[in-house]
Amino acid sequence: MSIPYNQQQGKIEVFLDDNKEPIAVYSPPARFELDTTTLDDGEHKLIVIAHGEDGKKSVRNIKFIVRNGPGIAIQGLKENDIVEGKVSLLVNAYGASAKEKWEPTTAETPSPIPSWIWVVFILIVAWAMFYFINQWNPPEEFANTPTYKKPQITEVTKEVPQNLTAINGADIYRKSCSSCHQENGQGLTNVFPPLMSDDVVKAKDATEHIRIVLFGLQRKIINGIKYSTPMPAWADQLSDEEVAAVINHERTSWGNNAQLIKAEDVQKVRENHK
Repeated sequence: MSIPYNQQQGKIEVFLDDNKEPIAVYSPPARFELDTTTLDDGEHKLIVIAHGEDGKKSVRNIKFIVRNGPGIAIQGLKENDIVEGKVSLLVNAYGASAKEKWEPTTAETPSPIPSWIWVVFILIVAWAMFYFINQWNPPEEFANTPTYKKPQITEVTKEVPQNLTAINGADIYRKSCSSCHQENGQGLTNVFPPLMSDDVVKAKDATEHIRIVLFGLQRKIINGIKYSTPMPAWADQLSDEEVAAVINHERTSWGNNAQLIKAEDVQKVRENHK
């Protein structure tokens, strides 16, 4: 492009890259517009030569970079990297000049969230839940509603005689009684009577229960059923403490909830039988 110039004022020639012919010639001062859309992306050089009236000239070189095409971002491979096998790359292009306006979303290259961010996030959530559970109190008007009211737990304890704490009645029952009355206390129909829900076992007065364990029983009709198999006597095999322990096990197992006894109770029945 040539612009008329006044030789008395000198002239300015504008060259681009290595072109021998100027792209513009004009007299100073003048406004010049460089159309970069006609240039390839990359490095270029603008050369301005000014000619004075006395024939002297000066030269100025201006290097610049054109980027009208989309920008390119690459993840997974850097310059001078040493690689082998298959390499997974993420390539993104953004900022193309064909668009009327720049869109930030197209310039964002997705990348994984760092692990430390996940750790911090989980810790914050855990702390928030802990704080909420331990510190939050319901409004006063809702405090006593079924949703928020704390259940009242009444602890039920049953006194166990001190002289039985060292003896496990369940073990004695398992070794000496379960073969007949069974582990579940239901016995065998028409052969061995059940202890579960039995009137003697549930009775408030345990005297009859103690007497049967000590001295045995035979040909007894229980709930309309006659059991001909004799119940052996355990007076000579078990001590008073052991008898009390196994009876207490029977009186508090399989849904039974009868009063516990002591070794002294067994001793009295044993002595009265003499």
